[in-house]
Amino acid sequence: MNTPASSSTLLNRRFGFAILRLILGINMLGRSLVRLPELNDFASGMAEGFADTFLPGAFVYVYAYVIVLVETIVGVLLILGWKTRWALLALGLLLCTLAFGVILQTNFGTAANIMIYTIAVSALLFTTEYDHFGIDTGFSVKQ
Repeated sequence: MNTPASSSTLLNRRFGFAILRLILGINMLGRSLVRLPELNDFASGMAEGFADTFLPGAFVYVYAYVIVLVETIVGVLLILGWKTRWALLALGLLLCTLAFGVILQTNFGTAANIMIYTIAVSALLFTTEYDHFGIDTGFSVKQ
């Protein structure tokens, strides 16, 4: 039989969700902000990095722009706690494409790092009932 979580346990879970959501959002937004001033170099470098794969260089070049755009949008949404579920789903899909790409490059260390991000995204998706501090819920601290 399931018993309801105590008031302090519920609040701790909500704080935990908020902290993980916030740090993931800061990470994504930070990654994009660092890349924005050198976006052409980033895209060119990605295209060069995939030269030995079957992916066309032009596709990789354009997709590098998509990566930065998605990281920016997802980062802002997660920081604000707005459309959190959709932001997490978008990030999950982005991570799938990134994993595919680094595996093509046989860069298994980076693939492992992507798995860590994926675990964080999945943990947040599994526990969205604790999403309480953000625009979606009115930044309420009340129970």
